[in-house]
Amino acid sequence: MLLEREAELAVLETAVSEVDAGTGALLLIDGAAGAGGTALLRHLAIVGGRHGARVLRAGGAQLERGFPLGVVRQLTLPLLAAPDDGDIPVVARKMLGALLGGSAQDPPPEMPAIATVLHGLHTLLVGLGEARTVVLLVDDLHWADELSLRALAFLTARLRGMRVLIGVVLQDGAGTRDPLVQEIVRAARYRVRAEPLSVAATGKLVGAQFGSGYDPEFAEACHEITGGSPKELRTLLGRAFSHRLGGRAGECERVHALGGSFRQERLRFLFRRDPAVEAFGRAVVVLGAHARLNLAGRLSGIDPGGCAAARAALEGTWVTVTPERTVVPEPGLVRVVEESMTAAEAAAAHRAAAELLTECGFPPEDVAVQLLQVDTLRDGREIEQLRSAAVAARRRGAPDAAARYLRRALLDLPPGSAGRARLLVELAAAELDLDPGSAVRHLAQAAPLLPTVRDRAAAVSWIPLAVAASGPLVSELVRDVAEHLGPAGSLDGYDRELALRLEARTWYAGLDDPGRLADAHRRLAELRNGPFGPDAAERELRSVLLLAGMLTGRADATETVRHATEILDHEPAHSGRAWSVLRIVPLLLAVAERSDVARPWLAAAREHAGRAGSPAALAQVDAQQALGLLSRGDLTAARDYAVRAFEAADPGRPDTLVLPAMALGSVAFSARDKVLAVRVLEATAGAGDLSLFAVRRSLRGMLAAGRGDVEAALAQFLDCGRRLDRAGWQNPVLYPWRPAAAVLSARLGRLDEAARLAEEYHQRAAAWGSPVLLGRALRIQAFVTEGEHGIRRLRESVELLDTAENGFELAKSCLELGERLRETDPGEAERLLARGHRLAEQCGAAWLADHGDGLFLPAERTRVPARRPELTRGEATVAELAAQGRTNSQIAVELRISRRAVEKHLTSSYRKLRIEGRPDLAGALGVGSGTR
Repeated sequence: MLLEREAELAVLETAVSEVDAGTGALLLIDGAAGAGGTALLRHLAIVGGRHGARVLRAGGAQLERGFPLGVVRQLTLPLLAAPDDGDIPVVARKMLGALLGGSAQDPPPEMPAIATVLHGLHTLLVGLGEARTVVLLVDDLHWADELSLRALAFLTARLRGMRVLIGVVLQDGAGTRDPLVQEIVRAARYRVRAEPLSVAATGKLVGAQFGSGYDPEFAEACHEITGGSPKELRTLLGRAFSHRLGGRAGECERVHALGGSFRQERLRFLFRRDPAVEAFGRAVVVLGAHARLNLAGRLSGIDPGGCAAARAALEGTWVTVTPERTVVPEPGLVRVVEESMTAAEAAAAHRAAAELLTECGFPPEDVAVQLLQVDTLRDGREIEQLRSAAVAARRRGAPDAAARYLRRALLDLPPGSAGRARLLVELAAAELDLDPGSAVRHLAQAAPLLPTVRDRAAAVSWIPLAVAASGPLVSELVRDVAEHLGPAGSLDGYDRELALRLEARTWYAGLDDPGRLADAHRRLAELRNGPFGPDAAERELRSVLLLAGMLTGRADATETVRHATEILDHEPAHSGRAWSVLRIVPLLLAVAERSDVARPWLAAAREHAGRAGSPAALAQVDAQQALGLLSRGDLTAARDYAVRAFEAADPGRPDTLVLPAMALGSVAFSARDKVLAVRVLEATAGAGDLSLFAVRRSLRGMLAAGRGDVEAALAQFLDCGRRLDRAGWQNPVLYPWRPAAAVLSARLGRLDEAARLAEEYHQRAAAWGSPVLLGRALRIQAFVTEGEHGIRRLRESVELLDTAENGFELAKSCLELGERLRETDPGEAERLLARGHRLAEQCGAAWLADHGDGLFLPAERTRVPARRPELTRGEATVAELAAQGRTNSQIAVELRISRRAVEKHLTSSYRKLRIEGRPDLAGALGVGSGTR
């Protein structure tokens, strides 16, 4: 059944009729493989038979291309074997008689013999044509042997006046570089193209296989799989029928699976039949993204003609050629190629691809992708190529790719070689951004193999500060190398720079050692600027020493700002070594309440981190921005930056998580945000960093206080204080455990302890010397002090905070002073409360106006007689019923009011009572709870 071939069949009828009238011609049938060209050729034989023509058939085959005159023998031997056929001229029998004894092993006839064969074939066809029309059919013309092609070309040039129709089938793209094939094609008077079938014709074939009740979706799926190729359609439908499919829409997925498998089988058959196609397909798959036509041809090792033919055989079904002449393989081709190659063949192919790409000047990473697939690196040149690729990968911000190249290079290096030590160091440098633990292990392996102390110091100096403090393995490695190199004061040049960097890491690793910290401030004073300011290594050391001085309280805010400003003035924000400064110096300026100094530098650092595509650096910048905003009392913006930093930080890398967790924890504590607090606690579980320990204890204390468990809250803050004191961390800014402990002690009636903690906090705040900290300390003292003395402290706090840039702390002091003055000076109290409300709104802390400092709720101030806020009669009635356990619906029914009115009364009561919700009502009203 030939579908959608009406026009083509008409051409076949015309050609036979015209030739029957005495006009010889050649008819060409072309089209893609499987499109039905052979079926049209068979139909041409039927048409010729209806016209009474003698039909001669032959076909080319790839494996028979070496058989001389193989196609000619197929056409003539049946005739020559019939001695009684009177239509065959006697002279033709004599001229073609030599063909009767030929075999595949016969050498090609000499030129005179070839001429005899050609003329004999012409004589034969002329003689046969005198009796009736001859239809000579040749399938797969491109596979015909060369001598047969010469014979056909000879005949096509002499068809005029002969009753001979030559019909040939040629696949798309085949024979394009064979001059004999092209000579025959150019002689064609009639051309017929076998086009793919439409969806409608596909449906007819599906109906013939499964009956008229098939679903159109099934036919569409079959057409999509085969592209309308009649041959593939029949094969697919036969398989579907044998697998008991019924042509239903629900079977589309199954027919797709069948189509994929049989198409791959056809590709395997094509590979077996045509090694050139297989070689081209392998080259395309091996080259991957670099499979340009010229490179695929060179790697496959086939000539240009064979390459063009192989491309034609695969294009459309298995490969796509882009306008840039890149060959893109389909997944099915990749699977078949990978399954067909042995491990040795694959390694050889990838090595050849690497050599070809190197020869053509491709970048190192493109070559390295091929070398990663090689089983064994042969020489140092291939190892050097992988190393160059790693350098390129790190430059483009891809440390994971760099580590992959270096790990592969290390596989084939002897354990004790100097080259191995160099690669280990480079691998560690790449892994520092991915897996600091592995980086340290590789540095420890490399250090003994490096030939000089300077080499070892250079390698170890790349360890980030946080990693240097991560455990005894790395801290001992740093200390050992530093001791062998010697103190910076006795060295100069590059050796001095290395010594300073190692010293910075030694100091950082000892930040929780009080004995070590005691000398940090003295060491900072010893450092003197050169004529151009501190160099890069000294800036890193100064940053660490300044951090130590801040933590111990030996450096005050003024000194900290002076040193930090000098460091930022000389440190380029885009420097690869700026990581240490980024982690420390903006934090110090935020603690000293001068985050404005770091703002331009952080903006430049963020721009550089964005260009470099470094999420870790972006997280550090955003965390520092959050801490700076928090130091100015801007809770809303600080929260946004802190959340963004926390989400960008890698939870699996403690060295990059510490600062974002500190920032978000500080925001959560300041804003009394329980959701953020829980988030930080969950993400930092098991963290051993002392900074995170303090943050976690503070957040746990805050949550316990919010639940009303004052004893547990106080225990958390006191535990935090004891641990920080043991480490020598005395600065009151970063980890304000004392004010929280003072307030909680006062709530428990331990007024002497509260006063002592508040006084210590005030003394440390005065020593540090920043106005916001001192204003906060005065407010805490006022909280634990009754009467006029407490009010005087609050006035001092408000006056001091008026000079600072922190509306959040000023709002709290204004609100506290306003509450204190409600009874003695209502006018001033109202003004202070209004100002406090306005400031709280502006800094994103509107909850302060309703609830005060949520750490102290539910509040029970032991030093001041409790003042019960005045509720309206309706509010008091609803609140008391709710405190006794009634639901909103029950209250609404009992009081005969709407449920919405109940909710409004309760909301107003919560605000006036300064509580968070229903569980706190009984305590605030002094009534028993429970359902009546």
